[in-house]
Amino acid sequence: MYAPSAAAITIGALLLGSLPAGAQSVERSMYVSALDSSRQPVTGLDADDFRVREDGQPREVLRATPATAPIDIAILIDNSQTAGPIINDLRRALEPFVTELAAEGHQIALIGLADRPTVLVDYSSSADRLESGVQRLFAQDGSGTLLLDGLVDVTRGLQRRESDRRAIIVITTEGTDFSNLGYERTLEVVSGSGAQLFALVVGSRGPASFRNEEARNRSIVLDRGTTATGGYQDQLLSGMSIAAGLRRLAAELRGQYHVVFAHPGAIVPAEKVEVEAVPDGVTARGVLVPARSRRSP
Repeated sequence: MYAPSAAAITIGALLLGSLPAGAQSVERSMYVSALDSSRQPVTGLDADDFRVREDGQPREVLRATPATAPIDIAILIDNSQTAGPIINDLRRALEPFVTELAAEGHQIALIGLADRPTVLVDYSSSADRLESGVQRLFAQDGSGTLLLDGLVDVTRGLQRRESDRRAIIVITTEGTDFSNLGYERTLEVVSGSGAQLFALVVGSRGPASFRNEEARNRSIVLDRGTTATGGYQDQLLSGMSIAAGLRRLAAELRGQYHVVFAHPGAIVPAEKVEVEAVPDGVTARGVLVPARSRRSP
């Protein structure tokens, strides 16, 4: 079942620092997905088709163009014992996903989550390296995952990179997580990163998702983290659904917009930015580009 993401984005530390009262407005920007009722990207939109608000105050949308900047994509993969039954489906689904996006110039990293977060392939656009990394994915007997720890490590790594267009993709089961971090700290780091969080979770959600504190922390992070960053969470019934889930995600990333709006100088930074699409039947969600980035779309 698809868990819809809200358009509101809590951004906190992403906004500009204090500016003198009366300072001239500056340009801020977002990477935005515009989707129809079937979750397919909507093309051909322009600035008049989007509305942006900061803390409820409307902002002038200056430009909306197709997003062409390369994306730094970190893929966190559950290769714990619980992933054993789906590992073959996962490898078959991942290979075309990473090779096609790498061919388009995006930098992709593969990180295993079994026992401890482990970089399988560092950021690369080499199809050969990424294919090799995918084929080395095997479930590790007797292991659980450290998803929250991995999210924080990956997020901090992305913040040190130059790209202002970032995505974190989690592919996981409902298995046991042994992360040391709680949900509050994890959400603080992820929500303030400028990266969109997407999660594909294989397995039916039920009471087991909240069976202990670790499971509760993980569920809260995947729910709130995807919403807060303009991403989404997909609940998949089986490993056979991973391929379709990744194809849908690739189409969304390819169809995004770079939306630029006027941000007035303010002493108190805004706490929330909202984006919405004007045309009927179109849903918009996105992530604010960190203020330090001033790169082309």
